[in-house]
Amino acid sequence: MSIAIAVGLLAIFLAAGSSDGQVQPEVVVADDLPEAWISKLFYQALANFTVRDVGSSACRIQSNLYDRHLRNHTSWAVRMAESWDRYPIGILAGNTYHMGIYDECVDVRYPVIGQYCLSEIKLIPPTDRDYNFNRTEDLDDFGNKNAWKTVLGWGNYPDQVQRNILNLGICIPNSCSASDLQTTLQNTLDTVFKPKNFKAIVRVDPIMCTVKGDMYPYDTPFYLTSAILLLIFLICCGTTFYHCIKILYCNDSKETTSSEGLNSFCKIFSFIESTRTWFKFDKDNELNVMYGLKVLTMLAVLLGHRLFYLLGNPMSNPKLIESIYLNGPNIILTSTNLVDPFFFMSGLLMQLNLFKSYQNIKAGSILKKTASQVIHRVIKMLPAYCVMMAITAHIVPHLGDGPLWPQKTWNEAEICKNYWWTNLLFISNLIDIKYECLIVSWYVSCDIQFFIIGVIIVYVYMKNKNYGIGLLSIVLGLSVSIPFLVTILSEIDGIDKMQLPFLENLRIFISLNESYRLSYMRATPFFCGLAAGFIVEKLKKNKFKFSQMTVYYGTFMVFIICICIQLYGARFYSREVFYYPLEHALYSIVSHCTWAIPSMWIAACYFTSGYGPLTMLFNNKLAVILGKLSYSVFLVNLTVMMMSQSSQRLPVYLSAKSVIDAWIYDTVKSYMMGLVLYLVVEVPFAKLVKPWI
Repeated sequence: MSIAIAVGLLAIFLAAGSSDGQVQPEVVVADDLPEAWISKLFYQALANFTVRDVGSSACRIQSNLYDRHLRNHTSWAVRMAESWDRYPIGILAGNTYHMGIYDECVDVRYPVIGQYCLSEIKLIPPTDRDYNFNRTEDLDDFGNKNAWKTVLGWGNYPDQVQRNILNLGICIPNSCSASDLQTTLQNTLDTVFKPKNFKAIVRVDPIMCTVKGDMYPYDTPFYLTSAILLLIFLICCGTTFYHCIKILYCNDSKETTSSEGLNSFCKIFSFIESTRTWFKFDKDNELNVMYGLKVLTMLAVLLGHRLFYLLGNPMSNPKLIESIYLNGPNIILTSTNLVDPFFFMSGLLMQLNLFKSYQNIKAGSILKKTASQVIHRVIKMLPAYCVMMAITAHIVPHLGDGPLWPQKTWNEAEICKNYWWTNLLFISNLIDIKYECLIVSWYVSCDIQFFIIGVIIVYVYMKNKNYGIGLLSIVLGLSVSIPFLVTILSEIDGIDKMQLPFLENLRIFISLNESYRLSYMRATPFFCGLAAGFIVEKLKKNKFKFSQMTVYYGTFMVFIICICIQLYGARFYSREVFYYPLEHALYSIVSHCTWAIPSMWIAACYFTSGYGPLTMLFNNKLAVILGKLSYSVFLVNLTVMMMSQSSQRLPVYLSAKSVIDAWIYDTVKSYMMGLVLYLVVEVPFAKLVKPWI
C-alpha cells in the first residue's frame, strides 16, 4: 500500500512539473516579449542617468560637477538625484505620470540650479507583432494574458489611458537644454530597449523644463494691465470711502446734492452702490425664477468643467473614468450640451424684455430701439469680457508655478495676445479652436450672434406679426435642419464625445471645430426660447391656465422622455456600434432639444399657472443674488480651474469624493472671483454707459 501511495504522489509531482514546464515559457517569452518587466528595463537604463557628453560647455561642466558630487553623496546633488523616479510604478493601473518631487529639484540653487523637465516616452513594439486583445467589461478581471500585452495591446482608443506612454520627470542642471536631455535620454533608453526589438521614443518639449520662480517675461502690457486694474480698484475704494463719509456726516439733503457730478461718479463706482444693485430684490418680479434656474444650470456646468479638468490632468487611477465609458453613468458622457439651458433662457428673456419695451414706443422709433438694444447688449458684456482677456494674457502666467504650469497657462496667454480681436468681433467660435482666446468665448460669440438675429425677428414681428412668426419659423427650421445636413454629409458624430485625449488638450478637440462651437449647430435652444416667449405672451393674453396636476405630471413626463433621449447618446461611445450617418444625424437634432423642450414646457407652465410652493426654490433672494453673478462666474470659472489644476505636482487619486471636493472648492472660488469682477467691473461700467444708450 505504501509503495502504491508513493508511486501515486510521484506521478502527481511529475505531472505538475511537466505542466509548469509547458506554461512557463508562454507566460514569460510569449510573442518574443522581453523577460524583464518595463519598470525593470527603465531602472536598468536610468539607474545612473545624467546628461552626458552633449550640449554647451556650461552644460557639460555642470553635468560633470553634478556627477562627481553625487558619487560623494553631497547633499545638493543627492537632492537632485532622488527627486525623480527611475522605477515607474502603477503602469498597468494607468499611472502614466511619474513626476517625482518637483520642489526638491527646483529648490537646489547652488552650485547648480536644479531644472525640472517632464519628458514623454512612448514605447513602440515591433511592427510585425500584434498584441491586441479583447478587454472585458470588468476592469478588475486581469485574466492570464502577459502583462506586456496589457501595455502594448490597448492601442489608441479614446476611451482609455494609453499604458505605453510614460511622462517622466527628470532633474538636470539648468544650463542643459530640453534638447540635451532628449538626446541623452534617447541614447540611454536605446541601449536597453533596442536589443529587445522595442523602440522608446523620447520627446522633451522646452516649455516642460522649468526652474524655481516666475519664468514668464515681464513686459509692458503686464505693467499696463496691472496699472489699469489697480487704478479701477483704487477708484472703487476711493469712491466707496467718499460715499461712506457722505452717509455718515451729510444729513442735510441740500448739502448731499451740491456736488451732483461728483456724487453721480461716486455712485457709479462705489462698492456700496454696487452691492445695493447686487442685493436688490423685487419679490413680485416673475422673472426672478430665471436667476434660480441660472444658478442651478451654472452649478451643473461648473461640475462638468471641474470633471473635465480632473480627467485631463495627471491621475494615478484612471480606472474610474474608464469604467464610466463601459458602465456609466451615461449622463456624464452625454452632457456636453449642458449650456443649452443658458441659450434657451437668453432667447426667452430677450423676447420678454424686448416685447415689453416695444409696447410704449412710437412705430417710427422701433428701428432705433432695435439698434440700441444690440449696442446695449454688446457694451454691457464687453468690460468684464475684456478684463478677463487681459488677465489671462498678461497676469495669470505670473500667478503660479509647477511642472504643468507653463504648458497650461503660457499657451493660453500667447493665444489671447494674438487673437483677442476675434473676441471683440464676436467671431471666436468661427475660427480654429487652436486660436480661440478664452475657451468659453465661443459661448459669448454665439450669444451675440443669436441676439442680433433674435432682435431682427422681434422687430419684424412688431411691424407685422405674420411676417415675424413666419421668419421665426424659417430660422427655427434652419436651426434644426442644418445640424442634420452637416452631420449626415460630413459623416461626423451626432454627439460631441468627451474623450480622454481631447480632455488633456481641448485645443486638439476636433469636434469643437466641427460642431460644438459653431452657432448654426447650437442655435436650436435659443430660438426655442424665443418661440417660447411668443407662446407665453399668447397664452397669458388668452388667460390660459393648466391645472396643477397637469403642470407637475407633465413636467415629470417631459423630463423623463427627454432624459431617456439624452442618455441614448452614450450608445455612440461603444466600440462595437457601427457608424450609421442617419442615426447620428437624427440624434444631432434631438440632442439640442433635450433641454429646450422641457424648458419650453416649464416656461409655459410657470408664466401661465405657476408651480406653487416649488417656485420658492428658485424665486428667493439668495437665488437672485447668486444668479446675478452668472455671467461673471461663467467668464472666470475656467481660468480659476486652470490655475488650480496647473499647479498640480503629483497625479491625483480620482474618486467620486475627490471630484465633489474639487467641485465645491472651485465653485466657491469661482463665485468669489466672479463677485469681484461683478462689483469692480460689470456693475460700474454698466451704470457708466447706461446714459449713453
